[in-house]
Amino acid sequence: MRFFFILFVITFFLSSCQTSNDEISLNGISVTIEQKTLPVINEILFAPLQKKDDELQDQPDFVEIYNPGNETADLQGWYIQDCPTSSGKRYSYYFAEDPSADNLLAPGQYGVIVPEESPDRTMSRLVRYYNYLSGDASVKIFIVVRKTFSLNNDTDCVTLKDSDGTVIDSVSYSSTWHNPYVKNTKGRSLEKFNDQSASNSPASWSSSMDIEYGGTPGKRNSIYLAADRLEQHPSLSVDPQTFSPGLDGSGEKTVIRYKLPAGAYQIEATIYDSHGATVRTLAQGAPSGPEGSLEWNGLTDSGTPALSGIYLVRVNVSGNTFSGTVNLEENVALVR
Repeated sequence: MRFFFILFVITFFLSSCQTSNDEISLNGISVTIEQKTLPVINEILFAPLQKKDDELQDQPDFVEIYNPGNETADLQGWYIQDCPTSSGKRYSYYFAEDPSADNLLAPGQYGVIVPEESPDRTMSRLVRYYNYLSGDASVKIFIVVRKTFSLNNDTDCVTLKDSDGTVIDSVSYSSTWHNPYVKNTKGRSLEKFNDQSASNSPASWSSSMDIEYGGTPGKRNSIYLAADRLEQHPSLSVDPQTFSPGLDGSGEKTVIRYKLPAGAYQIEATIYDSHGATVRTLAQGAPSGPEGSLEWNGLTDSGTPALSGIYLVRVNVSGNTFSGTVNLEENVALVR
């Protein structure tokens, strides 16, 4: 019986699976790519989670830079600046002053510029909050000895300058660059979709989608897309398309992956049976970056095992690159 059911499933997919993705029209939002060889500003956290006496680890503000070039950059004497105040005052933060320190940034290396009251890397708020950094010596951490940067939470500038005062990169950010579907952006960084995208363009940035930390200092951005995928057509895939989970949801799961062009999105993901009834809601109004994945373990919303059969996976996507809502659909077969 199981063998013939699997044969039916295969025949069903070969004969009836189809996609309407080619009918999806985009708004034409595009990310400008620049062929930069010197370090670029790649991530900014300007509204960290910090609350006195809450017994939680404070999150520091930071600016992440990345070297996209083929040569090592000597950052001796480099600094960052914010926008001038109404009185004309402008803060400069020299992060590579010590000539005896290792101020080199190798090709493909990340550097994190962070304010700390102590120059001790191991005891810094950055390493204690983003604890994956503790064992990663490849990430260069540049400590500016002070409690915080003066970056505004609504709008401000970050300008990267070399020892001669030459502007290497700059961005005039706004809190409106965050994903509009994220309810609370405090403690969440702004990330670039691609390190080579134009730093001063709102289309290059969106909220970090890192669930655990709210940012990715020292590693690839959570919303990163390769240059040739920035305008990728929306697509949905299910792997495996035929799966056999346990009755309690253990064992094999099917992974639902969606891919979208660079942008900020909100998604709903639902599993339907052959009669069109809702079996499982996997996401409802969840903010998302251009790529993401969900898992279905074969259980219904009530926690009972779904019956063997063909199910429809539908992901509804709203975002700034579409007019209205885009519906992505794929079939999956559950075999008990």
